Amino acid sequence: MGIDDLWCSCRLPGLCLALILASTACTGTHVAPVPQRASAAGQGEDLAPIQLDRVVFNLERGQLIGSARGGGPYTGCTQRVVGEQIYWSQGKVSVRDEELMDLFYRELRDANYNVIGEPDALFANYGDSQREPEFLVGGRIDSISLDICDEVTAWDAIRLGQQSGLGSVSVTWQIFSPLEEKVVLETRTEGSAEIKEGIPDGDIALVLRAFGAAARNLAGDPRFHDALLHKNRSQQVAAKAAPLGGWGDVPAQPTLALPATTLFSTPIGANMSRIQASVVTVTTGSGQGSGFFVAPNLVMTNHHVARDAARLKLTLVNGTEIYATTLRSDSKRDVALLQIENGVFTPLPLRLSPVAMTEEVYAVGSPLYESLAGTVTRGIVSQLQHNEFGQPLIQADATIQPGSSGGPLLDGQGNVIGISQSGLTDGTDHLVGINFFIPIGDALQRIGLQVQ
Repeated sequence: MGIDDLWCSCRLPGLCLALILASTACTGTHVAPVPQRASAAGQGEDLAPIQLDRVVFNLERGQLIGSARGGGPYTGCTQRVVGEQIYWSQGKVSVRDEELMDLFYRELRDANYNVIGEPDALFANYGDSQREPEFLVGGRIDSISLDICDEVTAWDAIRLGQQSGLGSVSVTWQIFSPLEEKVVLETRTEGSAEIKEGIPDGDIALVLRAFGAAARNLAGDPRFHDALLHKNRSQQVAAKAAPLGGWGDVPAQPTLALPATTLFSTPIGANMSRIQASVVTVTTGSGQGSGFFVAPNLVMTNHHVARDAARLKLTLVNGTEIYATTLRSDSKRDVALLQIENGVFTPLPLRLSPVAMTEEVYAVGSPLYESLAGTVTRGIVSQLQHNEFGQPLIQADATIQPGSSGGPLLDGQGNVIGISQSGLTDGTDHLVGINFFIPIGDALQRIGLQVQ
């Protein structure tokens, strides 16, 4: 539903803002202008990415929201019933209206905020749409006040089909964290607008412009700014990588040195407690996957799990939650490197020697649900393959499910030899036991990591 569907009018039957006639005084509704705040965000600040999720019109059916100006034909407004009232006709309505979304995006972007939802992007799976918001914003319009002039010609009072006037809205904003699954801030702003020369659908334009002004005032709210400002982050060991080149290119970025971890030499069963403690569930707010520590503060996962999210939640098998940021990512090799914000953990040993056909392997991850974290499956190396880009893959029949992506593939002792990536399905989307894993050596090279 869009904003054009929200009111019905005697003037425009396609709208939904019912003009209920009432014989009252010849004065319009008083709409006071709302002062405009300066943005609280400075250029280049490290602010969390946000996205407007929805707008709710929190108005009761039949609620008075303004009036149409009366008067004689020489005033430029219609002389219908003097001072006819404007009432809301829909009740409470939740909308995802493109005009409201675009207004929010442009107002907050121009105020130096990190906003997702580029209105000019034409393709849903590329560019801005691949980013994940760290916070969702909801707006609840609690009141609308309109003083409308339905304009006529000066001499013969013929309606021009355009409106001018004043309008204001009051909006309660909620800032929701998908990672923490809670509202982290609620605040309220107002906005007003004036149209001096009539335009078609001027009444709708007034509501839209007043909403945009309320969004600008949200940008000026210090509490809103501070909720999005990334504070107390760990010092990153390197700058984020620039987009990589062709499929066969080596990342043109500084190499990060990983401290060597002694390989396991005993059977995997003896090392499983430590292995499970080093594997995490990765949550972005819109989905989950798996990952594992390759250094005390670095986690490896798939690019399609991290999806360029600015901040992610990592859950250890014991339920401990920590937060991380995406440090490096390669979409073509489907690997990503995350840096945790606080704490140090035990990394898994990485085996760089090649795997062999029929070698026994184990996959660890969080298939389907977070409650299944630490699930272990067993199989053998079925084939050594290459994907459509010529990149090496390990094919194995160790079972993986959605949610296992990004978890480690281990050898018979528990050393990492690959990263879970995908599995083939039949025509009914059932997995058929043909699963693919990224060799750990190739993943490290693509992401610019080198074991000392």
